[in-house]
Amino acid sequence: MPDVTNARPIRRRALAGAVLPLIGLAPLPARAARVFRFDQRQGRLEFIARHLQVLTSTGQFSRFDCELILDPQRPETARVAVQVETASITHAYPGAADLLRSPAYFYAERWPLAQFSGRAAPGGRIEAFDLAGPLEMRGVTQPFTLQAKLARWRRDAATGAEIVDCTARGEISRAAFGMVSDMAATGDRVQLAVSVSLVIG
Repeated sequence: MPDVTNARPIRRRALAGAVLPLIGLAPLPARAARVFRFDQRQGRLEFIARHLQVLTSTGQFSRFDCELILDPQRPETARVAVQVETASITHAYPGAADLLRSPAYFYAERWPLAQFSGRAAPGGRIEAFDLAGPLEMRGVTQPFTLQAKLARWRRDAATGAEIVDCTARGEISRAAFGMVSDMAATGDRVQLAVSVSLVIG
C-alpha cells in the first residue's frame, strides 16, 4: 500500500463506505491528536458481495476522501469522516459497474455521495478499536460500525519514518438502504473494507 502523510484537504466532511478507513496503532510516545487526510491515491476502499451463497465479488470506489483524527495515547477519542462518490464504482465483471450505479443499486445520478461520520467506541485499544456512527446512502441513514486494526507496524528504510498499515471492515444490509434487486442471486450482506498506510512519525 502507498504511504501517506497529510495528503490533501478533505473536499467535504461527512461520511461514506466504505470504509472508510479506521486504524489501530502500536504504543507511541506521548503526543497530541493528529489529523490524517487521505483519498484513493493513498488508500483503498472496497466492497465485497456474496453470490449464490458460494461466490464472492469485489469492487472498488475510485474517488473518496477521508479525514481521521487520532491521538495514539487515547484511541477512545478517535473520529473519522468519509465521503464517497458513488459514481466512481469500478468492478471487474463486465457491466457490473453500470448496474451498481443504476437506480436499482446506488442510484448515483440522484444520490452522488455516500457519507460516514464515526467516533471510537469505549473500551478500544490502539491495536484494535471500533468506529461507530451514521452511514448515509441513497437518502437513507443507518447505524454503522467499522472494526479498525493495526495490520503492520514498520519503519521506512529510505526515510526512517514510522509507518503503520491499517485496515478497517464493516458490514451493511443493502436492503436497509433500499437496494433490494436480485436478492436471490446476490446476498443482502455486503462488506466494506478500507486499507491505508499512515506516516505517524
